[in-house]
Amino acid sequence: MPAVAADPNGSVASPRLWGLDSAALHDAYWSSHGVACVRLGSGVDPQPGADLYLLLEQGQAANFDLRRIAESLLWNQAHITRLRIVDRTTSHYSERVVQDAGGSAVRIERRYGADRSSIGQVLLGTRREDAIEWSRARTPTEAFAAMRRRGRVRFDATECDGERFDLGIDESRDAMVRSLVRDWAHPDHVIQGVVRLEDGIFGRKSGSLREDSRLIAPVWVGSGAHAQPVCIGPSVLWDSEPTAPATVRPIEELFSEDRESESRGASDPGGWYAPLKRLIDILASALVLICFAPVLLLCAVAIVIDDGFPIFFGHKRQTKGGATFRCWKFRTMRRNAEALVAELRKQNLCDGPQVNIKDDPRVTRVGKYLRKLQLDEFPQFWNVLVGDMSIVGPRPSPDNENQFCPAWREIRLSVRPGITGNWQVKRTRAEGKDFQEWIQYDIEYVERMGPLFDLWLCILTVVNIIRRR
Repeated sequence: MPAVAADPNGSVASPRLWGLDSAALHDAYWSSHGVACVRLGSGVDPQPGADLYLLLEQGQAANFDLRRIAESLLWNQAHITRLRIVDRTTSHYSERVVQDAGGSAVRIERRYGADRSSIGQVLLGTRREDAIEWSRARTPTEAFAAMRRRGRVRFDATECDGERFDLGIDESRDAMVRSLVRDWAHPDHVIQGVVRLEDGIFGRKSGSLREDSRLIAPVWVGSGAHAQPVCIGPSVLWDSEPTAPATVRPIEELFSEDRESESRGASDPGGWYAPLKRLIDILASALVLICFAPVLLLCAVAIVIDDGFPIFFGHKRQTKGGATFRCWKFRTMRRNAEALVAELRKQNLCDGPQVNIKDDPRVTRVGKYLRKLQLDEFPQFWNVLVGDMSIVGPRPSPDNENQFCPAWREIRLSVRPGITGNWQVKRTRAEGKDFQEWIQYDIEYVERMGPLFDLWLCILTVVNIIRRR
């Protein structure tokens, strides 16, 4: 029997795992994504350091893939986004008889698909002050009124496949925890005292698996929960004995600079690679700027003749450790290009936060040639020379792109961004895969980076330029 706790009114509370109730497990899962869960009327201020705030009503829980709505959150720039959770898992079948003009049956038409039914909504907030108002209000209407008194609140709406749960219903609560077991590969990174007992099987440090236990991962094992000889995941074995609640690491600690430092140290082969790479960056960037100075001057003159000043465009990007810098390029777009982004949203070819528009009307006449000849990126060698960038590394991106996948952000910001890199030379631009490839290749670079890998990526870059890819 699972261990349960009694609430102050004497009724039986929900079972616990590692001393945590289902709401605490749910909130810990979202903490691993840099999202703080805030419940209406709880009176508990949200954790500092969160990128987003999941605004829930009491007893509410949800699970969805945040990456799937990253682009929408980036484009709408809303303070509050109403996320409609859609269940498309239910199969749907229908058939009808198709008749000719005389009423004779011609064929039977069968249609297979999935029901597209809404199962509820949750709110996503970007401002901590709005989340605080939500936690202190008694109703959503009261919360929104308090937010508006502080200033303008921008609302938007989107939808995403996912699951919504009612923690007050046993079946729904158990389904929620099983969804966490299914989707959360490393609860031990967030819940202190929990360790991996076997591949896909997690429990307390003090726990151990009986020899006759047959657990088919993924399974989470609670304190003293060894009564079942066979358990097929995704499943949870609740605590069978009272235990002190495990400690959940705060979001600020999960994504602190200390962790970034650990990642940087782990990625540096022997400690010699970073200074060697920096020396090569300085020498190579200085050589390029000197040798190509006449070409760069001609580019500057052409830009001024075509569209006037300014010559350079400096977009704010994040470098190693999350510091902000101006990433310089020759200006290839019209001076009001930033204002046109919202109007061109539907033409974006990428599935993630980055923007790529076919026959982009924002690009100037000279800009098209600079891009075609790969000359627009040359001012970034100045960024390399002063230490903001490296010749090889992840693509430099701004904070509003990095925030939608915190784990990926911490990995890619453990090194300097590069003029070229793994994603830049390997991306396929396949429909629906660009953002996923971006994450994949950035992580691969940080894991494999070294002199030979950097040299190989530089060779691939030259080959791509020759082939005009």
